[in-house]
Amino acid sequence: MQKLPFKFKRLFVKVDVIIAVYNAESTIEETVRSAIHQVIPDHLINQLCGFNSAHDRLFNSKGITSSSLEEGIIDTVGREDTSSNGGSVHFDICVCCYNDASTDKSIEIIQSLEKERTWIFSIPKATTGNEAYYYDGTMQTRLLIGTAPTGTTSRGAGYARNQAVKLRDSYETTTNANNNGVSKQEQGYEECAHFLCILDSDDIMHPTRIAEQASTMLSLGTEQRQKTLMGCQFDRIPKDSTQHYSQWANSLSNERLYLEQFRECTLLQPTWFLSKAWFERLGGYLEAPASDMDETNRSKRARIDPGSKPDDKKSDILHDDTIAIDTDEGSKQFYRLFHPSEILDSTITNDATDHEKRKLSTHEEKPPTTLRLAEDSRFFHAHLHAGGRLHLHRTSPPLVSYRHRSGMSQSSNTPRKLLLKLRAKAWEDLVFHGNTNDSCSESARTCNSTKWASGFAIWSAGRDGKDFLKALSPACRSKVVCFVDVDQRKIEKIKWYENRDLGLRIPILHFSVLAKNKISEQVTSFGRIDKKCGDDDFNPVSKHLEQTKVDISRETPSLSKTQNTIKRKTHNSIDTKVLQQLPVAVCVAMYRTNGALESNVASISRIEGEDLWHII
Repeated sequence: MQKLPFKFKRLFVKVDVIIAVYNAESTIEETVRSAIHQVIPDHLINQLCGFNSAHDRLFNSKGITSSSLEEGIIDTVGREDTSSNGGSVHFDICVCCYNDASTDKSIEIIQSLEKERTWIFSIPKATTGNEAYYYDGTMQTRLLIGTAPTGTTSRGAGYARNQAVKLRDSYETTTNANNNGVSKQEQGYEECAHFLCILDSDDIMHPTRIAEQASTMLSLGTEQRQKTLMGCQFDRIPKDSTQHYSQWANSLSNERLYLEQFRECTLLQPTWFLSKAWFERLGGYLEAPASDMDETNRSKRARIDPGSKPDDKKSDILHDDTIAIDTDEGSKQFYRLFHPSEILDSTITNDATDHEKRKLSTHEEKPPTTLRLAEDSRFFHAHLHAGGRLHLHRTSPPLVSYRHRSGMSQSSNTPRKLLLKLRAKAWEDLVFHGNTNDSCSESARTCNSTKWASGFAIWSAGRDGKDFLKALSPACRSKVVCFVDVDQRKIEKIKWYENRDLGLRIPILHFSVLAKNKISEQVTSFGRIDKKCGDDDFNPVSKHLEQTKVDISRETPSLSKTQNTIKRKTHNSIDTKVLQQLPVAVCVAMYRTNGALESNVASISRIEGEDLWHII
């Protein structure tokens, strides 16, 4: 009889389901119930109690199988540690709801569920015929409720989630714990873990979500587990709503999760599962100041290091004391993603030029109100900035039902330009400046950022390309060598992008000038891509490269006196070899041109993630 070559696990797993609640009376009961009533599926018990991927490899190498244990072929009796005879896992789940000053009956509905605040699911101890092997598992779930003080206003989802994360700590201070801060329930377990599970107040968790995502997290090495932001696949309510987006998000490989990070949050926030320690290391979500803060409180500032230059006047942000960020000597500094236009308060506008003040007076995104928006993008890029990893957990069926309510979600009300500004800022911090704490070597980061700092091209002379350019800092903007496009009218008739306010004059060239090798006629014949609203089709204009590309030797058009102050860039001043080496930021939407864009991008021979990034 063979002897088992490892010990079984005895796991204690804390999971906090984080729900920010604001005017969700029509959905919150179903959401909370779905989080409370979780179960451990039979197929995960073995894995959680000892049969993880590492053990599976060991089994395969030694010819050991689970059935060998159940048939009594493996000897586990007589070992010194009785835990070797079996494994167990206990899930201690807190469903943490924070009511962010709702004006409807959300809080009353949540409080009505308190009678279900403790729910226990248990898998009885299972044994083999000779009782040599056993496993068991339990889930205990309690509901914790927090609410904003009466008379206050909503602070946004980021603030509410931070408050929800604190609810377990408040609860545990009122329960028995030993001097080391370890609860009585945790004592006697060999391994303990603590995760956060994010859920929106209108979405539904499937019954096995916690067990599935926790099991996969626990199968990772300790360091990798701590730095992983895990998402899962989802279905929609109603079925097939936003079908294009759902198909994209559910089918991304782990590589594409990283490569498309500036296009979108590649992991949907209501599917996030991560270590609580990692959440705290990142400083939680960025919080906007309360709208009713008086001037005395507004004067309290916390310095934030967004990766910008030390001389950037706009590196201060209004912030209260809910999360201390470098407010005192020795405090931690957290990466915070925000765009300078969001924090142009009175102290900054006083130093602004007359022209800047005129623009601020008509600013469509009033700071600091926008700081409460796009909390998922801000946290997502803070995670990547700190060297975090991304993983999409794939199951059938999916683990979350994501509700689509047109015009009623915060994300649908977030301005397009704000999202583009945040992505541009994240790209500038992580790629252009190379300010990241990821695991790659310092020399590799320096090499990649140097490529971009020497000059780069923007693919698209249309709306998104120009908005991306304007969202960049002046230092980064000055490194844009040219726009490239496929539109014959822009290339041959417009020829230049001129912006007197920014002092820019940038040539518009055919994308083929970036190619390191000669482009085949089949690719260059795409010409201009006509996109119709609601369609994924494209109509190539049948013009060959020789007819559509700009003559680089063509003379620069004459400038008016006003334009003479603008920094000049001429076509014939750009060396062909320079163009062939330029990194490229692509500002045309992927997957919407029936493969035309992707073919054109592939033809210029860049390496995605190094000298080419997709932004839209």
